[in-house]
Amino acid sequence: MSMSRPLVGVVSLLLVGGLSGCGVAGTEFHPGVAAQVDGSRISVSKVDDVAGSYCDAIESQLQGQRQALPLSYLRSGVAGELALRAAAEQFAAEHQVSAGTLYDQKVSQLQSATSTLPADQVSAVIEIESAADYISGVERAVGEQQLRQQGTSQPDPTAAQKAGKQAFVSWLGQQDVQFDPQFGVEIKGDQAVPVDTSVSFALSEPAKQGTAQTPDQSYAAGLPASNRCG
Repeated sequence: MSMSRPLVGVVSLLLVGGLSGCGVAGTEFHPGVAAQVDGSRISVSKVDDVAGSYCDAIESQLQGQRQALPLSYLRSGVAGELALRAAAEQFAAEHQVSAGTLYDQKVSQLQSATSTLPADQVSAVIEIESAADYISGVERAVGEQQLRQQGTSQPDPTAAQKAGKQAFVSWLGQQDVQFDPQFGVEIKGDQAVPVDTSVSFALSEPAKQGTAQTPDQSYAAGLPASNRCG
């Protein structure tokens, strides 16, 4: 498999970048629902399928770099990214915009980079690694739309991105976005961030490593194969 950059880069994007947040996610959930964005529901099985296929796609690279990732981190990142993308799709539909050519180019690049992988792994990689580009593209398109409505005939891309981001964050704040507490994630701004939803305290060193905001390699490597990627 030839790729322009390591697939594991998205792990840093989803699970390490901007790790902050506090509070407890919503607790009233239907069985089997990982997240809900107003009327749109993302099932636990969907999260597990995508996380499993994505792990299969990046596992050889993780092993080659002597790295491992707890599946709990991966599941949380996938749940957050799928929810954000679902929200962005609703936002785009309301404004009747698309994510644009940069997003399309990203998808094409990922398709080329994963052409030798099984179909389920290709789908998972594209769904996760293009999510940020989709959200950014929608924000930019909405920003351009708003600036044109305000009288700017040729909106500056940076200004459009900023305006669209502000609009999306404001829109998200008015939506009912909830996660099953087992995933330990919530939306802040236009990002999915970890949140401590545990009702107990992690006292032992292994317990603390398991709830750390960045994957501890010694802890991850010591997990059973069924609980880690890599």
